[in-house]
Amino acid sequence: MTRFIKNTILRVLCIFISVFYRLNRKKIFFRAYNGLRYACNPRAISEKMHEMDPAMEIVWSMNDVNDVADIPDYVRIVKKKSFAEYRELFTSKFWVLNAGLIVPCKRKGQLYMDTWHGDRAFKNVDKTSDGSSLLSEAYKHVDVILSGSDYGDEIIRRSLNPNAEILHCGSPRNDILFQDNAFKVESIRKTLNLERFDKILTYAPTFRGNGLAADLLDFSYLADELEKRDGKKWAVLIRQHHKVKMQPEWKNDSRIVDASKYPEMQDLLLISDMVISDYSSLVGDFVLMNRPVVLYVPDLDDYKSSRGLNFDLEKSPFKYAQNAKDLFQIILDFKESEAVENCKKILDFYGHVCENGNASEQACQWILDRV
Repeated sequence: MTRFIKNTILRVLCIFISVFYRLNRKKIFFRAYNGLRYACNPRAISEKMHEMDPAMEIVWSMNDVNDVADIPDYVRIVKKKSFAEYRELFTSKFWVLNAGLIVPCKRKGQLYMDTWHGDRAFKNVDKTSDGSSLLSEAYKHVDVILSGSDYGDEIIRRSLNPNAEILHCGSPRNDILFQDNAFKVESIRKTLNLERFDKILTYAPTFRGNGLAADLLDFSYLADELEKRDGKKWAVLIRQHHKVKMQPEWKNDSRIVDASKYPEMQDLLLISDMVISDYSSLVGDFVLMNRPVVLYVPDLDDYKSSRGLNFDLEKSPFKYAQNAKDLFQIILDFKESEAVENCKKILDFYGHVCENGNASEQACQWILDRV
């Protein structure tokens, strides 16, 4: 089905629903990662909104309406691309999403908040063959976009929507990183069967688009060396993209744990003592805790020429390696005091990072002020 036909159908649905269903000023429509999971910034806002105003109706669009293990009872769930979803979409006064929404119209009075999921993103947005931004279309009807830094502002203005309001509050998903989380940490570790480990290293590479994982790294060797260095037991969490399979070799070591299906990335960051990633904005979240982060980018030159980066990685404060030997050496040499200073430099690099643990409340207040 062509985009023209889809847009025509959506316009008709919008008009039909506008005629026969009233706009509910106390209802919010949520979706994260295009319906993949109950997670990220929309989840944080959804839960804070129920805390601040329990009378607010909360609707979530999901690909799988049976995947409700972590979804509270007060949430109404609708299946993505169903008539029920469009009815909820076009009768909710507020929309809250994190990945844009390609729709040809909104009805009068509706307000769309997009939280984005990469305020400190590395990667250029995808471009169509004529050079226009796909995200520009997805963010066309956004009224407000959340930002947590000068860098985020610049990306929003250049690539998402130059006319939308920018709400400087940070990422609601990061609020958890500023809270007293001893009980939460214990619960997450128990869920992942990590109680016997003293330290946790998380490896979270981004998706390359071809279904392939990054290079096979010898995490058994790395865990051995870390344990020799510290005299403590280390676990390695693997957080692959949902389209990438776990490397068979990693399954032979009980210290290497597949956490790819764990729903909330911020929970994994919370329990991690160190993170390895590559071009993911998650590293910009992790540095808020002043813990070591290292980038493994063996494909850096190819990646820059194909996908492209928003900044010159070689001139940034990030520690990075292009081969496994250098990566492991950086990790083994990384000192806690050095990590604190490195994280400060990274945050300064992004410019006026405003994360302080109150992003969810600020986002909810923006909505409540407009009910």
